Amino acid sequence: MEIQNERSPARSRAARRPWLIAAGAVGAAAAVTAGVLVVSNITAPTPVPTVEAVPTRVPGPVLVPTPMPSPAVSPMTGPEALLGAANATAGFTPPVLAPGQYLRRAWTSQTLGVFDADLGDAGQPGYGASRAEASSGWVISRSGADYAPANLRSQWYQDWGAPVAGGVYGDQVQGLAQQDEALQSYGPAVGLFPSDAPRLPEGGAEDVLWFFESLPRDPATMIAWIHEYLGADEQGWADGKVGWLIIGLLSHNVGDPEMRAAMYRALSLLPGSTVGAEQNGRRTVTFDSHLGSSESTETSLRRFTLTIDMATGIVVETTDTTSVGEGVIPGDVPDSRMTFEMSVVDTLP
Repeated sequence: MEIQNERSPARSRAARRPWLIAAGAVGAAAAVTAGVLVVSNITAPTPVPTVEAVPTRVPGPVLVPTPMPSPAVSPMTGPEALLGAANATAGFTPPVLAPGQYLRRAWTSQTLGVFDADLGDAGQPGYGASRAEASSGWVISRSGADYAPANLRSQWYQDWGAPVAGGVYGDQVQGLAQQDEALQSYGPAVGLFPSDAPRLPEGGAEDVLWFFESLPRDPATMIAWIHEYLGADEQGWADGKVGWLIIGLLSHNVGDPEMRAAMYRALSLLPGSTVGAEQNGRRTVTFDSHLGSSESTETSLRRFTLTIDMATGIVVETTDTTSVGEGVIPGDVPDSRMTFEMSVVDTLP
């Protein structure tokens, strides 16, 4: 019994030991779990970004970017410039004149005279004299103005300045003597005087207003009408003289804008036109006609130009040159040159 009694506490102690161990294990497990929960609530630090080294370029020549080619721009043609002038003219509103006001067209003319020593004749190229055969030539300038009323069928006015001697070409002694003689035939300056509407040298007895009222407005029909009106001419010049007549009409810078636009469109249909670069809003259209003769295979070049303000369709200069590049007179000296400047004046001078 004593032995048994002695053993009982031992069993009790032995029986309690696993509980304590288990409790210790549970507490340890709880501690571990709590530690896990605490750590899970801590934000993990963001990794520091790393920069990878960029390999350097192998030494060599400096790299130059290849330029992108610009699109090629086609130069404007003569017909395109004339159609542009037609559109500008149709869209341009001429100034409305108040009572007493006039549209003033100031002009300056430069006219070439020539002398043929073999024939002993002097004159103007294209009017009984030959530029190619001339032994001398000279230029005389003159300025003046036309005053157009609001109603173009009312009274016009003009004034002319005194003639002025210009350049002399070829035989200087002969040219100066002929120039002086020609100056006397021009006469002195002429103050303001009443006049009819202007006429064209090629227009016969009709004034410019008659042409504005008579010409068809269809461009092709207009050309045919002028062909018939002017009649046949030397080979190579039929279209040329049509163009020169239209240019003469346009150069007066008056009339119905739609009719003026039709004239530009008619010019665009004529052959032989080219156009220069735009300068200060202006373009010069050049017409070249190669004239031939049935009696010879030789040809000569006749050229006329028309300089246009492309914003308004106003003509600012015309030239006419026969036998271009032939004879003693420089090719850039035309037979005739006319320049124009338009303005509105409140009263007559």
